[in-house]
Amino acid sequence: MGILVLSALLPLPPVHANPVTARALGMGNAFTAVAEGFHALYWNPAGLAVNGYELSAGLGGLALPRIGEVIDTFEAGNPQALTASLETFAGIRLGQAAIGAALEAETGQGDPDLQVLDWYGIGVGFPLTPPEGWSFLSVGMTLRHLAQRTARSVASSIELSPARQAERLDLGVLAEPQQGLRVGLTLRDVWTSDVAPDALEPSESRVGIAYQPQGWSAGLRADLSTEGTLSYGVEWPVDARELLKLRLGQQLVPGMEVMTTAGAGLHLGPLRLDVAAGLTRLDPEATRVRADLSVQF
Repeated sequence: MGILVLSALLPLPPVHANPVTARALGMGNAFTAVAEGFHALYWNPAGLAVNGYELSAGLGGLALPRIGEVIDTFEAGNPQALTASLETFAGIRLGQAAIGAALEAETGQGDPDLQVLDWYGIGVGFPLTPPEGWSFLSVGMTLRHLAQRTARSVASSIELSPARQAERLDLGVLAEPQQGLRVGLTLRDVWTSDVAPDALEPSESRVGIAYQPQGWSAGLRADLSTEGTLSYGVEWPVDARELLKLRLGQQLVPGMEVMTTAGAGLHLGPLRLDVAAGLTRLDPEATRVRADLSVQF
């Protein structure tokens, strides 16, 4: 693909980050109130308050069946015929802390350039003594370093813009005021080193609820963001041992098409495999897919 050459390709257009993980995507990304395990590092760091040890990695994206065509078009320096992305998220959870990194590369229809957003971060959760009558209460925080670059294919080389970088602090709260009802809150960019944080990644805080009364096999989830995005979904086990769970959901982003999602999770001892897909229409080019593998130890 040629030699990497630094180039000042400014200004950088913002990257609309897609922080999807498979379990969340299967429920329309309604995950704030049920964030747990390593993925709580991003969704709600208060979910890290439950002690555990885990390795996790995931891969996903938009229009993946045509990713080869997208790469060829980029290398030729031609405008893209479709919008596509490739996303990864991996790391480790140790006790009540987690360390992870994510990378997203995306290109838009009619744009010959590639926008690359990466971040790495550390998060920690703390259990608190809940008020009388409450079942659970925890808080958490995640500190992330973000960098965005624009890549452009020119002749036999790839030009990379200087990285726009920033540090960001997110806070989370998770509470169970009564059995079967959970409430989660994630506050983005409580502190940031960027003077214009929305230009790098949208500062989208979220509040979520999860409802699963005793005796219900299915759990209901819903999220609302400060950008007006509404997510809701359901998760239910197929068998009594809950080895296999199915999920359905929808995400409504203001001014955009409704995304309908479906997913499944398979638990085999310490292994957990989650897969999901989200569609705005019956077209592979408009389908977002995700697969995550976690190993507890």
